[in-house]
Amino acid sequence: MDGLALVFLLAVVVEKLVDIFKDVIYSIPFLPDKFRPLTLEVLSLACGLLFAFQANIDAFMLLNVKIMNPMIGVAITGLVIGKGANFAHDFFHSFSKDKNLSS
Repeated sequence: MDGLALVFLLAVVVEKLVDIFKDVIYSIPFLPDKFRPLTLEVLSLACGLLFAFQANIDAFMLLNVKIMNPMIGVAITGLVIGKGANFAHDFFHSFSKDKNLSS
């Protein structure tokens, strides 16, 4: 599977997982209302990081951007995955625009 397609697939999976857990989080009686969205955001980012590290996928390597430590690229990819498919699309779209301008 193409690396960028895998990032988008994982981002969609994270969105759906968080959507499933949304009802569970909102039904916890002792969790204050103001912490519920934050809990979902942390869950989303944690899932994204877990999936990126398990798949060992580095978006910067896929975009031919050189960085010193590849684990930083994997972590940033995990954060992108955790933010969801729309964010991933915007992230890669902005990078592809920048690469086309510099070419």
